[in-house]
Amino acid sequence: MAMDPRKRQKKLERRKAKQRAERRALARRLAEPLAVRLRRTSTAPLLHCCMTSTVWEHGIGDVLVSRQLPDGKVAFVVFLVDVYCLGVKNVMMGIAPRSQYERDVYGKLNRQEPLVPIRPEYARKLVENAVLYAGDLGLGPHSDYPTAKLIFGDISAEACTEEFVYGKDGKPFFVAGPFDDRARCDYILRTLEERCGPEGFHYLIPVGGSELVQHGLPQFED
Repeated sequence: MAMDPRKRQKKLERRKAKQRAERRALARRLAEPLAVRLRRTSTAPLLHCCMTSTVWEHGIGDVLVSRQLPDGKVAFVVFLVDVYCLGVKNVMMGIAPRSQYERDVYGKLNRQEPLVPIRPEYARKLVENAVLYAGDLGLGPHSDYPTAKLIFGDISAEACTEEFVYGKDGKPFFVAGPFDDRARCDYILRTLEERCGPEGFHYLIPVGGSELVQHGLPQFED
């Protein structure tokens, strides 16, 4: 028996109204600041908690923390941590479909340099203490750090029993990266000299082409 056209129309209208409501809800969620969205995901199950295997050897590396969300997406933060001087030097964060995250975030980082699993409390303590170390030198973390750290949720850094030593050979060691222009290098060196004195830190900076200027460390051999 065919459905009454009026009933069919009402059913269609209800379905469209539901779809419109779902689209509006999705638009509101996407328009929310990432800080709000990350705070909301901070109780989701952890997916990955790992770091670049050579962080302590090279003085800098990535710490990745991600959480699996109920809708199949992944919330993630990648902290670029400079344990020699600058603390959290950069941040990459977002919410992405699982397949995209596996390919473009976790997979890409792991291909660049092997990632090793670490305990959540280790990750938080490593990152937060690096920020404190740099802060004592007068150097603040990346501007996105206050938002990025929301990924930790209720993970307790106090539960980590490891003790971390920052700096190199007992002093801060600033190594200029490819995006540290002359103005930024000058600012960091001035700040370190004010806090530590002219002999209280090491540095390695480019001065043009492949030429490097270093201070307080053994000279490289040709």
